[in-house]
Amino acid sequence: MVEDMDEESGEAGPLDLTPSASRPQQRPRRPMSIVVLLVVVAAVVFVLLRTLGDASLFFYEVDEAVAARSELGAERFRVVGTPQPGLVETRLDGQAAVVFTLCVADVLADVAHLGDPAELFQPGVPVVLQGSWVAGDPPGLHGLPFAAGDGWYLRTDHMVVKHDNDYRGDEAELESCGAGS
Repeated sequence: MVEDMDEESGEAGPLDLTPSASRPQQRPRRPMSIVVLLVVVAAVVFVLLRTLGDASLFFYEVDEAVAARSELGAERFRVVGTPQPGLVETRLDGQAAVVFTLCVADVLADVAHLGDPAELFQPGVPVVLQGSWVAGDPPGLHGLPFAAGDGWYLRTDHMVVKHDNDYRGDEAELESCGAGS
């Protein structure tokens, strides 16, 4: 038998070795950690919605975008087409802009692209643009040799040049796409 010495009386007594029910102590929850967790969750949701929103932009060829102009209204969408010869550098709403005409299947659409064009941008090389329709004529429209001039233009702010491994020399003719017809 194990005995324990009672410090006050100096007498030996039995030592209590029975296990006590142990329960881990819970730390009090800190309100700040809950706030941080909520902020992180909100940030993740925001990024997901923003990414899914960009991915859900509709993709049209120029002829489809012109045909759906009334349905699209001021909604943002992606459009693909081939830039025609002629390019006007100007300013639109205080920003540098490039005005040109896109074509697909003999349908033309004027474009005012805000900012610098993509590095490989040139007539005859298809581009993908992201923007929306605007009623009116873009600045510098009179300088375009093959302008649509239909009272609407695409105002874009994002451009990607579609490229492949087919290259043409300087003497190669640009395919007619309604231009000059």
